[in-house]
Amino acid sequence: MSRDAVTRADVARLAGVSPAVVSYVVNGSPRPVSSNARSRVEEAIRQLGYRPNAVARALRTGMTRTVGLVVPNVGNPFFADLSRRVQHLCADAGYSLLLVDSEGDAEREAGQIMNLVDRQIDGLIVASGSAHGVREDLMRSIGVPCVVLDRVRPVPGVVTVGVDFESASALAVSHLLQHGHDRIAAILGDDGSDSTRARERGWAAAIGSFGAVEGRTIRAPYTRDGGYRAGLSLLRHVDRPSAVFVSSDLQAVGLLRAAHAVGVRVPDDLAVVAFDGSAECAYTSPPLSVVEQPVDAIAEAAVRAITEAARGADHTVFRASLRVRGSCGCVSAEPEET
Repeated sequence: MSRDAVTRADVARLAGVSPAVVSYVVNGSPRPVSSNARSRVEEAIRQLGYRPNAVARALRTGMTRTVGLVVPNVGNPFFADLSRRVQHLCADAGYSLLLVDSEGDAEREAGQIMNLVDRQIDGLIVASGSAHGVREDLMRSIGVPCVVLDRVRPVPGVVTVGVDFESASALAVSHLLQHGHDRIAAILGDDGSDSTRARERGWAAAIGSFGAVEGRTIRAPYTRDGGYRAGLSLLRHVDRPSAVFVSSDLQAVGLLRAAHAVGVRVPDDLAVVAFDGSAECAYTSPPLSVVEQPVDAIAEAAVRAITEAARGADHTVFRASLRVRGSCGCVSAEPEET
């Protein structure tokens, strides 16, 4: 018998149970199944090579056990980390993941959301990259559970998960101010999003609380090239700052290259703290000090809201933490790997 021809009834006959018991084991039903019966079913599945027909199961249950994830740039290490974590959590819960990249375009994002819904996903997670965030009316009308990430404030009728971007940015800038920097510039995203504006407010608030003077602000795409070009503009200016707060890891990587190109030493001539905290920050030269978003907690909150139909707070806000490395001029908090 070929594996494709093996049915649930075949498994039931070999295991000496009813087809319903096989279904309970395969689908993780809450109905009780004795450990002895479960073992026999699992052994029969192994011997016969049985694989449940996902299409038939979807037709029968009305569930595809599939989650959609929309990110604005899958090449961004932060969103790559987030996507990987969401995928692992979905797999642990018995769900497949469909990942799409909106490229930060609102129209493309809306189209991809509808394409995912047309594939009968059971839930949707969106990290919006458009200037005004994902369309709220669209999210409320799609008819499946959805979670929107990177939200500064609640979205009525939608579960949202975010980070306190303002206080996190203030934490980074305060760290620089406490080390004597009084001309702190900012390289910020150019997308006009709420989260970008919150980063800017945190930068300004920290400077104001110390009675310091705001340095220059340059807006650039959330890319390495954006950070590089912004860095060249900033560092070639006659009024060069002593420190920079950068609104993303990718921009900070570009800034480090720009500093090297114009002969500015980091951290000797320029202290740098970035936002996000993706893995590559530990491998730049020097390693980047960052305010680190809690990716694991964000992913877990989002996936739990979908797969467990968890009904906690409609808007969850996490705090970021400061991870000190070499780019701000402090002694690294992490030992060098050999």
